[in-house]
Amino acid sequence: MRQIFFAAIVVIVSVLADGCQNKPAVDGNQANANRSSVEVSAMGSVVTTVTIVSPDGVNLVGSFYPATSLRSPALLFLHQWQSDRHSYDDFAKRMLSKGFNVLAIDGRGFGESTKKTDGTTITAGRTDADVKAMLGDVGAAFDFLSKQKNVDPAKIGIVGASYGSSLAIIYAADNQNVASVALLSPGLNYFGNMPTEPAIKKYGDRPLYLTAARDDQESADAVDKLGMASNNSKYISKVHDKGGHGTALFKVGLDDDLEAFFVKNQ
Repeated sequence: MRQIFFAAIVVIVSVLADGCQNKPAVDGNQANANRSSVEVSAMGSVVTTVTIVSPDGVNLVGSFYPATSLRSPALLFLHQWQSDRHSYDDFAKRMLSKGFNVLAIDGRGFGESTKKTDGTTITAGRTDADVKAMLGDVGAAFDFLSKQKNVDPAKIGIVGASYGSSLAIIYAADNQNVASVALLSPGLNYFGNMPTEPAIKKYGDRPLYLTAARDDQESADAVDKLGMASNNSKYISKVHDKGGHGTALFKVGLDDDLEAFFVKNQ
């Protein structure tokens, strides 16, 4: 009976997914996404859970929210340490409603990104080799987004929180195809091997948003210093009196500011 009940649920979910207009277009390339599943949220948005294989064989699990129009802008979300992709769930749905494709991934060692393709378990680390591998993860996720049929590859931005912000700006500095970047609670040198000042300078004059809170003083100081180092006419910063660290800033109106920033710069 349990098997029959489970099969019925699978059939119902499949019918719901197939019946949705503008069903998500997920690239079937096995090198990028070897597994996917479709969910229909309570709000009616279609969410695809994807697995993206990193250059060194880590299965990176992500939530992909596909836009319904061709050549739409896209955003890649990178979470903070000891967190996961679901810290962006509400904002992802908000940006989807504004016509953006959205991909939020679990960083290696967090959430569901804890296995390699050979079945071995991996954990999060902070060594030079770990940072290099994490940047490879960002590249794999960015490439996945750029290949989706509804994504305009010239309009992909990245949002990073805490160490994720370091990954975002360091990766974007070396990839001119990144259209815009937002850094939540950035640091000057997380882990002692993620310097962001050189990356900010190399990033150039592409749109850049930095934010932190004064009750997270180290990050607030980093926003001030990185702003001075950027020499970027398209740089915007906002330091809140209170708000905590990383995605906690969504509780003090960060979503309004980020939406305005990306809509303007799409």
